[in-house]
Amino acid sequence: MFSSLTKPILTKIQNKFKEKKYHIITYGCQMNKADSERIASVLEKNGFKKSGLNQADLVILNLCSVRQTAIDKAWGKLREIRKTSKTQKTQIILTGCILNEDKKKFKDKADWILDINELADWLKIIKAVKYKNAKTQNNNNGKDYLCIQPSYASKISAYVPIMTGCNNFCTYCAVPYTRGRERYRPLGEILKEIKRLIRKKYKFITLLGQNVNSYKAADPRQKNGAVDFAGLLKMIDKIPGNYWLSFITSHPKDLSDELIRCFKECKHLIPYLHLPVQSGSNQILNAMNRGYSIQKYLKLVKKIRKINPAINLSTDIIVGFPNETEADFQKTAELMKEIKFDMAYIARYSPRPGTAAFKLKNNISESEKKRREKILTEILEKTALENNQKMIGKEIEMLVEDKKNKNYFGRTKNFKNIKISAPENGSPKNNLIGKFIKVKIIKANIWNLEGKFCKELPESK
Repeated sequence: MFSSLTKPILTKIQNKFKEKKYHIITYGCQMNKADSERIASVLEKNGFKKSGLNQADLVILNLCSVRQTAIDKAWGKLREIRKTSKTQKTQIILTGCILNEDKKKFKDKADWILDINELADWLKIIKAVKYKNAKTQNNNNGKDYLCIQPSYASKISAYVPIMTGCNNFCTYCAVPYTRGRERYRPLGEILKEIKRLIRKKYKFITLLGQNVNSYKAADPRQKNGAVDFAGLLKMIDKIPGNYWLSFITSHPKDLSDELIRCFKECKHLIPYLHLPVQSGSNQILNAMNRGYSIQKYLKLVKKIRKINPAINLSTDIIVGFPNETEADFQKTAELMKEIKFDMAYIARYSPRPGTAAFKLKNNISESEKKRREKILTEILEKTALENNQKMIGKEIEMLVEDKKNKNYFGRTKNFKNIKISAPENGSPKNNLIGKFIKVKIIKANIWNLEGKFCKELPESK
């Protein structure tokens, strides 16, 4: 797909990028990280080489407009790059989830603001235009940018997007305005990418989407048939190999009983589920347009834990949404105490231009938002530690991802961070990175576990 770009375009952009070195800075969620891997692939297949920030003559900032804090960080990084690159004449591309209001702010600070959906045509655009904030025509020869084979950042774990965009229009969320409506990758493309990863001995595959639960695609095995997300998981699970499978993110209103049963029926699917609740108050959930009640959420958690008691449950919570009363907040605090999440990503509400909630008065002070965030964090620390302490003495699978000094680091099968000391007698080639091992938990901390090496697990199951 890149053959039409390489020689003629590279010849014409030599003056723009003499060294052809690039550096990508990624903000936001795992979807943006996966997009950055595809950006790297396009550049590398067209002669660019990855470098440090100070050596790069092309810098790509993959942005996130979902929270103001991410935009503030990107703004600071842009100023830093411009300050240090006066003699280097660094060219800057902005892409990712960017609201129109944010594009206006960044317009005079970057050389190009490019749509990630038009990634395959980026170099054509750069060659053709001499003005900032390039307006493109979506000329990807009818192909979605997700079909571009990425340059994976890891040789052990990989993100595999199965869809992009969102149809839910939660009142606080920028995603439908930055990524558009939901688009699903064809079933064959997803299976082909995963099979390729398994052949290359990748051990941890994470399916990505703003709402993976809503995935649907035509089923080539039957006329007029379709595959939903639970069906996709089951098809992937049948692919032979020694790997773990996970997914993010799930929307509670679309979490079906069939999908919940996958945590019992799919042998490769790890016992971990990220299920954003956002608030413990039905009044706030309605104002957020979340489409479920707290009563329904609690029933889902009960079903999940009945199917697989070992499941690790994490969530997202927003504090300080407009008109959130102290009573509303206390309901969230009580919900956290009741469910006892293993992890929660707690964010202070920030208004995003163009969203429905932007029209509401941001009437909770920053100091009050910080107070509420602190209270929920303290609850989380207590429940996370209690959950981890229950694992002491248990033997569990671990995927080894890194080694520093005499310690190995990685994830347990239920997606908890873990550290172990290198085994005294060593192991084959004295290197466990990329391997599944059995460990015994000997210590529990708030955010991680510590274990003792038991044995290396066989390569195939």
